[in-house]
Amino acid sequence: MEAIDAILLSRLGQGDAHAYTVLFERYWKFLYAVAYRRLQDEELAQDIVQEVFMQVWDKRDKLTLTPEYIEYYLLKAVKNRVINHYTSQRAKAEALQRVMHRMEAVVEESAYQPSRYLELERFLDEQVEQLPDTMRAVFLMRSDNRSIQEIAQKLHIAEQTVKNHLTEASHRLRRSLLKKFSDEELAGLIIAVAVLTNN
Repeated sequence: MEAIDAILLSRLGQGDAHAYTVLFERYWKFLYAVAYRRLQDEELAQDIVQEVFMQVWDKRDKLTLTPEYIEYYLLKAVKNRVINHYTSQRAKAEALQRVMHRMEAVVEESAYQPSRYLELERFLDEQVEQLPDTMRAVFLMRSDNRSIQEIAQKLHIAEQTVKNHLTEASHRLRRSLLKKFSDEELAGLIIAVAVLTNN
């Protein structure tokens, strides 16, 4: 797969529209699923993924991506746009951005390859799916930067119940991650990116 991506990236840098189309088709379904899972809006999810690919095309001659980084780059770009969509409070946005910057630094400073990071993220997604229904809904809505109050109103539950679900979900996910992965800081940072539990 990386060999194919290497060829596509090389041709993309030369302005090859066909290479761009092939790259789009290779990653579109995965990135759309990531966006839709967080937005629950087909049109908006499509728009976000298309915007990411348009940005790739616009910067095609400036991108310095290696094949093993392309999926990580695209995934991060989609998630950033989802976060931007939901962000309404500057302090919360800045806190989330700091955590994301630290997570990127950990990945760069450690022996983790982007593929390892992606493996960890996918494992986290699998574990989220195994949470009880209400707890999962709370976690996913909070990961999209919804407020505690908004989640409570949407799910018709008390705000304290929302907080309790978030705390328990974070504990469960952290335990699961640490059973499979040894890097405690990276595991904690990924959960922090997924859900900020401050009001």
